[in-house]
Amino acid sequence: MNRRNMLKVVTGGVISSTMPSCGLAKQSTSLSQLARSRGIRFGCAVSRKALADRQYEELALTHCDTLVGENALKWQYLEPVRNQYVTDEAHWLTQFAQQHDRRMRGHCFVWNHHDRMPDWLVKIATLLRANESQELTRHMWRRGAFIAREFPHIVSWDAMNEAVDPTTGELRETHFKRLLGDRFLDLAFQILHTRLPQARLVYNETMSWEMDGTHRNGVLRLLERRLSRGTPIHALGIQSHIGKTIARQRDEVAWRHFLEEVQAMGVDVLLTELDCSDRNISASSPELRDAEVAAHTKGYLDLTLSFPNVREVLVWSLADKHSYMNRKSYPKPRRRKDGQLLRGHPFDELLRPKPMLQAIKDAFEFAPQR
Repeated sequence: MNRRNMLKVVTGGVISSTMPSCGLAKQSTSLSQLARSRGIRFGCAVSRKALADRQYEELALTHCDTLVGENALKWQYLEPVRNQYVTDEAHWLTQFAQQHDRRMRGHCFVWNHHDRMPDWLVKIATLLRANESQELTRHMWRRGAFIAREFPHIVSWDAMNEAVDPTTGELRETHFKRLLGDRFLDLAFQILHTRLPQARLVYNETMSWEMDGTHRNGVLRLLERRLSRGTPIHALGIQSHIGKTIARQRDEVAWRHFLEEVQAMGVDVLLTELDCSDRNISASSPELRDAEVAAHTKGYLDLTLSFPNVREVLVWSLADKHSYMNRKSYPKPRRRKDGQLLRGHPFDELLRPKPMLQAIKDAFEFAPQR
């Protein structure tokens, strides 16, 4: 099937994002309802600021059975100064989820990144020698105890985020890795398993069906080694920021093989941060960009959801309006060269449905039953 016909099949032709909600079919059925009909959970990342928008709150509650804090539970936000906790948003979000009978995921316990961990912790790690790692591990255990005490109802945690260097396939070189070596990742899972024995623990990584398999192969080695020695990794989180592969070559055969390998290990898969930036689409027309985003998303989900161990799909935002991609802090090289807002989510900047919404629904309907 050529690209033009594929776009027509996925989106029913080019659907204008300026049309009213009735312009897209099946709006009465929510994403979470369709997902549950196949044994899948659907959710999105949220913040208190976004949920202060009542229309967006209604959208999230309509479509999502699972919520994940966008930043509130990250260590650098929860404890920006040593022993001084900032918990207002984290408690507000967990209470919001409980009030509305939604599952809450925790993101994330630790990163293998210097710039995504608290500055004070990075400074401590910088000064420690390899035989002095006890102070680092003590802070990790302290964080685990705090999380278990303050947020016991969170049912799933990204225990480690982005440990693998995409360019080498090995653990990223950081002071945490220098001090603890491979034990850094094992320790993160062991601490959370000890403190929250009922929680599903996830290794979360940013990758998808790129041509270069270095990153994927490194993640497979990581899983094989940890599972063989009993590290309590219950699921692999695949962030699925698939916009970086749109209008570029991708390796669908290698992606299928990767998913087969993970399934053979007995590990569940969660798509934890699905979105599809349109920065690489040359067309300036929002309608054409939306159609291509929808086709790309549908192709990715059709392949990935064909594996019954894929249990959850979470988008990092439901709408362009509250997207991290359209904030001032978003890096300029990742923006569109024509200066237009990025359109990487199921709803637009006015919370109107886009073809990507229908693409996700169609993918759920096509997916095999879990």
